Amino acid sequence: MPEPRVIDGRDMEPPEPLQRALVELATLAFGEELVMLLNCEPLPLYAILDRSGYRYRTERRADGSNEVHIQNG
Repeated sequence: MPEPRVIDGRDMEPPEPLQRALVELATLAFGEELVMLLNCEPLPLYAILDRSGYRYRTERRADGSNEVHIQNG
């Protein structure tokens, strides 16, 4: 299994993390994973993922940020 793609959006201004995620999701292969590191709950991203059929889970990190794991399929 390939290493997950990672977007560290903790120092980015909105909407850059969401825009980057959409670019990566467009080329995410079946079973491949995208990991996003964010300072907030990405509610707009969750809505897009739900509509598009992606699987995801979010973990709260010790530093208070969110780690969102997204898979295609």
